[in-house]
Amino acid sequence: MAETYCGKTCGSCPQRETMNCPGCKAGPGAVWPGECELAKCCRDKGHETCGTCTQQKVCGMWSRREEMPARRRERREFEARKLADQEARKRALAETTASLVWRLDALLWLVVPGTIAGLMSDEALSAHWPDLASLGEILGILCSVVYGLLLLSLAKVNGGYRAAGACTLFVAVAGIIIQSLGGGDPRNVERGIALILTLLAGVAALVGEYTECTSHAEVLEPVDLELSGKWRRLWKWYIGTYLGSVGSIVVVMIFGPLGLLVMTASTVGSLVVAILKLVYLWRTARTFREYEEMEA
Repeated sequence: MAETYCGKTCGSCPQRETMNCPGCKAGPGAVWPGECELAKCCRDKGHETCGTCTQQKVCGMWSRREEMPARRRERREFEARKLADQEARKRALAETTASLVWRLDALLWLVVPGTIAGLMSDEALSAHWPDLASLGEILGILCSVVYGLLLLSLAKVNGGYRAAGACTLFVAVAGIIIQSLGGGDPRNVERGIALILTLLAGVAALVGEYTECTSHAEVLEPVDLELSGKWRRLWKWYIGTYLGSVGSIVVVMIFGPLGLLVMTASTVGSLVVAILKLVYLWRTARTFREYEEMEA
């Protein structure tokens, strides 16, 4: 049998010493744990070497055989860096888990009044109960301020929380300004100012939700990949309901009944997203509480 599957000479391989390779058929070409695609291809087709294969001259893997050792080395180095990064993040988490848990619990309890405030100030209700809508806006602003401050305090755990907190506070401040100017009513304030603030607050809300969901996902990666993935998907649901709410306003102008239906659907969707966020925050806090106990 040849020294290698692909016909190379081990002694001439520039990567052999760097990778401490014992030789093709004892190292990367071994049945287990083998890293060489060419070796696997040969075994699967029943060849002792690539030389007995009729497809050798047109084989893309065989034509790249000189590059494969370097690619394997790069892959090993990447995996080693990835593992080292995960270990470093685990150590960092172990140091900040206590402060992370109580802040996540606080965020959890703020979602409930924040969701209620959002429903109270919904446009579908404000036309019938304006006082209830005003109370909901004030409650929503207070919840946003505290929520934003809590997110900012989590910046030492993950830098994304800083952006999420800043966006949340901006939305709250914009709401306060609009309220102080008359709630955005064009009869009381300049329409342009209210429109600009509303647009900026909408963009900030989107960015804030995205960075918060992403930050939760990133801090969870070392301990719970499944829940981390759910946080990333939640952002997509959020933007869907947000676009539905904005789109319903346009549809109302074109065809009222259909617009009200879309608005109702987006409101229900927003409520579902809020409930999911509540559940994910609870699971995240519980995950880190269990992680803290395990590390202790």
